[in-house]
Amino acid sequence: MRIRVQALAVTAVVACLAAALPGVPAAAADADVFTVYMAPTGSDANDGLSPATPVVSLVRVQQVLVAAKPATDVEVRITQGTYQAPPMHNWRFYVPGHTVSFMPVDYEYGDGRDGIAGLPVFRNRRNSDGSYPDGTWLQPRLPTDPADPLYNGGTSGLRFYYLQIEYYSSSAISIYGNSERDVSDERYDPPLHVQGSAGLNGNTVFGMVFKHLGSKWTGGHFGYGAIVLTNSSNNIIENNHFVNLENVSPYPNHIHGVYVTHFSSSNQINRNAFSYISGDPVKVRNMSNFNTIEYNRFNRTGRISHYRGEFCDRACAVENDMDRQCASYHNRFFNNELGSNYAGTGTLPTWSLKPEGLTNAGGAPCAIPEGDQRLRTGYNS
Repeated sequence: MRIRVQALAVTAVVACLAAALPGVPAAAADADVFTVYMAPTGSDANDGLSPATPVVSLVRVQQVLVAAKPATDVEVRITQGTYQAPPMHNWRFYVPGHTVSFMPVDYEYGDGRDGIAGLPVFRNRRNSDGSYPDGTWLQPRLPTDPADPLYNGGTSGLRFYYLQIEYYSSSAISIYGNSERDVSDERYDPPLHVQGSAGLNGNTVFGMVFKHLGSKWTGGHFGYGAIVLTNSSNNIIENNHFVNLENVSPYPNHIHGVYVTHFSSSNQINRNAFSYISGDPVKVRNMSNFNTIEYNRFNRTGRISHYRGEFCDRACAVENDMDRQCASYHNRFFNNELGSNYAGTGTLPTWSLKPEGLTNAGGAPCAIPEGDQRLRTGYNS
């Protein structure tokens, strides 16, 4: 095992258009860091523990980490280039109390894009017939071992910095805090969708580029969103670019920049740029509360609204033979620069709700605290 000790300086973070940004978590100064190296010219026969022996896939990265069992922060240092990376739906490695970070090999905490040689690119690997496999670039899931400290969820601490993800059908990052868990409370008729675990929480996505996602680009199953949060709270999604996220008919409105769903609360979705997205750029569903969407820029996105709040009430659940859901509440959409609709033919409303009603919780046992409401907006231009 190779342990690298690195002093990690924390400086002002460079945001979109080179503006300084607050709020990006930093690794503890003078902390031990376990490092795994990746390179496009690497080999999964390597151990990944030095720049001279890099691996080439995230599957192999996880194998190295599982074998080493580090009890420190982890960094996956990624050399620039293009990685042909099939969808990976089985990331389950976390270090309780620490972070696992994916970043360019030359990235220093607090630096902006100008401080690195470029963005490492993860591109879906084509099938032999030229099509792309369906799926997600990376889907973190709950551990399967009941003895694992995060088996029932908690702070997963994944951090993604300055990578480019492209040509995946379903999503780029889909954090799935309900994986392999029962989420149906059958004491209700129809059953009520409930939280399956404490979630996979406390993650960061910063400075990333998500492009060419969805069925228009992959020819496969329709996409849901570049970032999908399912039972995942307290995340920071900041300074990212979401470009050309598009589905073809009959599901163009199913893909979003960020899709916040099923008990995903207190997320910060700030200072991002969204452009050419065939569905509504930000969508929130089912008891996902206290989320902030601020200082973002939108251009040619959406068919219904910039912010879309939905849940499936009793009538919807009966009609679609699915679990019933509740409204989300106390979400904020402020200080955003709005743009035209996806077609470029007109303005796009700031927000919309389905079912309608700012105080419509969905009926007992669903509830919105007295004096609160599903969404507040202001100072959008």
